[in-house]
Amino acid sequence: MAATAPRGMKIGAVSLWLLLLLSEKPMYGYEVIRELEKRFSGYWRPKTGTIYPAFEKLEEGGLVTSRIEFRDEGLDRKHYALTEKGRGELSQTMRHWTKMMEVLEIYREVHESIFRYKGRLSKDELSKSLVALGDGLGRRSVDISKVLPGQKKILVQPTEPVTFKLLYAKEEDELEIHMELKWTPIHSARPRGKIAQPPKQSRRTL
Repeated sequence: MAATAPRGMKIGAVSLWLLLLLSEKPMYGYEVIRELEKRFSGYWRPKTGTIYPAFEKLEEGGLVTSRIEFRDEGLDRKHYALTEKGRGELSQTMRHWTKMMEVLEIYREVHESIFRYKGRLSKDELSKSLVALGDGLGRRSVDISKVLPGQKKILVQPTEPVTFKLLYAKEEDELEIHMELKWTPIHSARPRGKIAQPPKQSRRTL
């Protein structure tokens, strides 16, 4: 995860996560690392060489305070807590992040999306949609109107090989499954008089 802050922001992504965790309760260093691993479901495993320097900068800026717990058994622990200045910075940064993500999402939808769908289905309806998707893949062509009845007809033609990703995760009080299929489309026609370029990786999410 990049630690650099986008223009207009004082803290980067790593520092933002540290402030978010400390806004819940004070924590010691290794406790923060374990909590971040849990929050990211193991997809990001922060290193001490990333976390502790970030804590030092936050403390120098007056956004967090620290105290050392001397222990008779085991290593001593350094506990971190959020200051009032840190809470103010967190609130301001979160507003900036939210606005930035909204702009990026709108840009992505306008410039990249071919078809998007979000709706509530019964388990029976979802089962039929997944079966229709599987049948379409077996016939080398997926008709969106058959996968999602009521939607316009769009033919999707995946090529070999297809990269398949599946994520089962917990988001607050809800469980969710994300599925992604990705492949490289074949361009049948190329302009004359130009050197053919290798096709770019194109993302199609069903």
